[in-house]
Amino acid sequence: MKNTREKALQIINDVLYKGAFLEESLEILKKSNIDDRDYNFIKEITTGVIRNRSYLDYVVKINSKVKINKIHKIILTILEMAIYQMYFLDKVPDYSIVDESVNLAKIYGNRGSISFTNGILRSISKKEAPQVKIEDSIENLSTFYSHQKFYTEYFYKNYGENFTKKLLKANNEKPPFTIRVNTLKTNKKDLMKNLKDLGFEIRETTYENALNILNPKGIIDTEFFKKGQFYVQDLGSILVSTFLNPKEESKVLDLCAAPGGKTTHLSEIMNNTGEIIACDKSKGKIKLIEENAERLGAKNIKTMVNDARVLNESFLNKFDYVLVDAPCSGTGLYRKKPDIKWNKSIEDIRELSKIQIEILEKAKNYVKDKGKILYSTCSLSKIENEDVINEFLKSNKNFKIKNLRDKEILKLFPSIDGTDGFSITLLEKIGL
Repeated sequence: MKNTREKALQIINDVLYKGAFLEESLEILKKSNIDDRDYNFIKEITTGVIRNRSYLDYVVKINSKVKINKIHKIILTILEMAIYQMYFLDKVPDYSIVDESVNLAKIYGNRGSISFTNGILRSISKKEAPQVKIEDSIENLSTFYSHQKFYTEYFYKNYGENFTKKLLKANNEKPPFTIRVNTLKTNKKDLMKNLKDLGFEIRETTYENALNILNPKGIIDTEFFKKGQFYVQDLGSILVSTFLNPKEESKVLDLCAAPGGKTTHLSEIMNNTGEIIACDKSKGKIKLIEENAERLGAKNIKTMVNDARVLNESFLNKFDYVLVDAPCSGTGLYRKKPDIKWNKSIEDIRELSKIQIEILEKAKNYVKDKGKILYSTCSLSKIENEDVINEFLKSNKNFKIKNLRDKEILKLFPSIDGTDGFSITLLEKIGL
């Protein structure tokens, strides 16, 4: 097998330049014959470089006589990996990092790039990590915290500099590992005791049945996971279902249900009564929902292959509650999926908003009078949330917003709530 740095180099380049997904690439790697130490090193390097890409490139720019767009992508990635290790990690001495990087340059570069790699890294290794010195405040923050400028600009102009700094910083931090206690099979007290007996460190959260696991390695291999006593799920995602809060014996439609975390939580809230129709347009994703429902003992869920953008006449006026957890840009998930920072543009977000409106326009036909639609995204952008809701309400006067925590559109921020970024809106069909 290629050595760890070569493998990390390959993954980073596949993600940044070939459209691969970091999470999927690491999952494939994990299933290969690789020991834990090598896997953890590769995960640290790949995630760290992608998360801090703009800052690492800034360091290259201010230390290189060659313009950054003239540096070959492979050599640039070798430099990024080395600088990340020098400034963000402390396990490997700088001289060793330089030697390993030069060896990589020998494999992938020519004589000039080998000399360039050696020279620039030896120069950088003697310096402290630099502050970013860019006069434009938005550009400065975008570079230092490694975010696309459109993202920084939106929060800077709408929330202010201090808020934006805290959000960008939080987006670069490692997220907590959160599980939802499945009360269909156990209770929080018993699950906490059982997991603590196995050596897991647990911290309670603001939501009663959500727990943060401080040392989660191996928790998926426990009998308690296999028996369906918990589900791995971010606190923000957990809160989505609690805000819809369907009553027992009600009829619920989950239009974009895969992989089933929110669906099975709705089942739990309903105490396995009533009926939940869980939809996705992919048969493969439907299978995921079914597997999770079976493991968790959620017996009131029926799955169906269905395209949320196409009107389903069999759903008309049949549901008390409809959950639209819409496909979105995922800009609230930067902590877990830093590659999203670089593979979604403002144009992508605008295109997604059109899909979101299409789905809402179909969902409105499925809810009964006085029924509720909960619209949620794991995005914090105005385009995918406020703009979508405002456009929907303009043409649908028979719906009104029900406030959540005294807000028409509730936003959950990593920097405030400790969750993934979520936007949640509850709509009620009032009739005319």
